[in-house]
Amino acid sequence: MTSPRWLNPEEHETWLSLWSVTSWLPARLDEQLKASAQINLPDYFVLSQVSMAPERRLSMTELARLSDMSASRLSHTVTRLEQRGWVYRAPDPEDKRTNICHLTDEGLAFIQQAAPGHVEATRKLVFDALTPAENREFGRLLGKVLSRLDPPRSPSS
Repeated sequence: MTSPRWLNPEEHETWLSLWSVTSWLPARLDEQLKASAQINLPDYFVLSQVSMAPERRLSMTELARLSDMSASRLSHTVTRLEQRGWVYRAPDPEDKRTNICHLTDEGLAFIQQAAPGHVEATRKLVFDALTPAENREFGRLLGKVLSRLDPPRSPSS
């Protein structure tokens, strides 16, 4: 049996910082969105993914993958967005077993209204703390970690 590869003090501090960022950043962005646009972060994320997709439509399967949501949770989220008139679901004309989530004009107008505040909060909480060179290095380093997690990429990537 091999012994654990314990974190050294510097790695431990980095890990605790990463843990804190992954906990606190979504909470702060959620607070901003609720206060300024009356939407929570997961709902905003789903809406924004559909808005960035080709023809502003995305299969529910792809949307679940991108958002890392179960089919049930995504269905509840999309139902909330449908109730607000921002999206609608329709069967895929080529595969009736698949539903497509479509962004409505009202949904597009909403996301265009909510996005500037969300981007400003993101800028203040993340990017304004770093120099341009640090931002590039941060992105490069996060990309290296992210590649090990193998998340799905958004359709606009």
